[in-house]
Amino acid sequence: MIVSLLTILFSMYLLYVVPIQGRDAEISHMKYITQEFIGLKADIDGLIINNKINLPIARSFELGTLSSVGSGALSILPVSSFIEASGTLMVNEQNDFLNVMINGSMVNLSGLPPIVSPPISNPVLELHCNSPSNCPSTPINFTISDRYYNITTQERFSINNTTVNIAITYPNNTPYFTGNASLAIPGYQPTYDLVLQTFSNIASRPLIAQKTLIENLTFPCNLTYNLLKDNALFPNNSTDYYLINPTEATPSDLYAPHTITTKVTEYPPRIGSLQYESNNRYWVNQNLLYEMGGLFLNQPTDGGSSVMLIPSIALTPFQNISQNPDPEYHLKVSINNIRIIDTEDVSGSVSAQIFSKVDKINQNIIKGTDTPSNLGTSSGSSALWKMREGDEPNARAVWLQFLSDDDRINSSDYFDSTKTADSNQMNTTAQLWKRAFDQIKTITNKTLSSSMDNNQNKDFTGWMYIFRMAKSSTSALPYSANIVIGENAKNRLSGDCPAVINDPTQASICENSLRNYLDNPGGSEFILDYMDSEVSIVMQSGAL
Repeated sequence: MIVSLLTILFSMYLLYVVPIQGRDAEISHMKYITQEFIGLKADIDGLIINNKINLPIARSFELGTLSSVGSGALSILPVSSFIEASGTLMVNEQNDFLNVMINGSMVNLSGLPPIVSPPISNPVLELHCNSPSNCPSTPINFTISDRYYNITTQERFSINNTTVNIAITYPNNTPYFTGNASLAIPGYQPTYDLVLQTFSNIASRPLIAQKTLIENLTFPCNLTYNLLKDNALFPNNSTDYYLINPTEATPSDLYAPHTITTKVTEYPPRIGSLQYESNNRYWVNQNLLYEMGGLFLNQPTDGGSSVMLIPSIALTPFQNISQNPDPEYHLKVSINNIRIIDTEDVSGSVSAQIFSKVDKINQNIIKGTDTPSNLGTSSGSSALWKMREGDEPNARAVWLQFLSDDDRINSSDYFDSTKTADSNQMNTTAQLWKRAFDQIKTITNKTLSSSMDNNQNKDFTGWMYIFRMAKSSTSALPYSANIVIGENAKNRLSGDCPAVINDPTQASICENSLRNYLDNPGGSEFILDYMDSEVSIVMQSGAL
């Protein structure tokens, strides 16, 4: 009788208590994963804001509930414990697309005279190092105005193998022994840094300055170095280094209105993402997606989704008090186009360590073309375009077109018609990004209405127009979420671009109106702060 009663109680414990413990553990774990994603976003934003290139930051993720402990007296028995959940963490470069089109005051850097010797076509230098004596493997040196620069490897100073003078005297200062000795440290391993040397560009080339770019090199290695981020090191009185210091080197009269798009091949650049897919046993599965600075939640079983953190887009009123004691307000639009690279997956229920590193930051420098084309058609040659800076209005319109991932596009210029696109997933993703744009608009309107002075007549709350395409004029990338920023955007586009477009003909009409508007937006200028950042994420399984 007692055995039967204990069996019934134990069965009820397994049927009711254990699932509740497992559900609570999985809910707590998903909250933990969400906080880790928020922390990762803060890490990446901090690296970008502080302009820290090639500086990795590590963060540990518990992929499952293996470390969770069930409560209750019977939890010490393995059979009475809940089954741990697991998850997969992945970096996905083959992800959604982002097309950016800007009408602003720009200059084509490649159209300026080649005053850097040798000419530098890309400010981000690729460095390949095989050994300390072969780093970089191809010498990197160049002349700019009256300075000569060289990137090389240098061993750190050490007392190993150094010669010292030894002098031993009696207490009365009478010499007893004098001589030299060489110091040797057992097991010594030299340490190397990558340095940038600055020389005066005269016959003897004396060294003027030296700056450490990357510390503690390990070999072999592949590195990147962005010339645009070392402006302070180079001469500030030269007009001959537009690619090194374009703000100082580019004369203001060279800037002119241009309409530039980042789609230079048949399809726009991909933005990449970091994703976590849960494999829960007692609670609903949830997937988290970090994309372009935003955090999105998706529940595949019931189709639920939400925007937890908006993408890195902000609109704020701005006054430049440095030039006018009572200046008028201007709208400042900040866009950080964060692209995630490196494709890796880590699965299981144990821990994984993530190393995030910013490889490139280009501020108000856009790789694009001034000859836009339709999806599936190449735009031709591209160039580096520099926007006017200095906290002064420099743009009249910007169009951000988020396009859902299309499995039929294998590369930037190849469309595989034999594959079938996941229309439901593409449509859901576009709807989610449309909601993200709507949240940006809501937050912006609250910020603008609460921060503007009562004496100011400027009203920026109507400068954003948002719509979604469920059908485009082309077969590829039919689903998109769109936000257009400009004083006349709503008035010019609301008629041809309704909130939701389900007809290819209407989509074609809308696209033509968009291009006409971007070519001649009219209205007042605003301050555009556009940043293009590239972040690499490397993962290691089982690390704590």
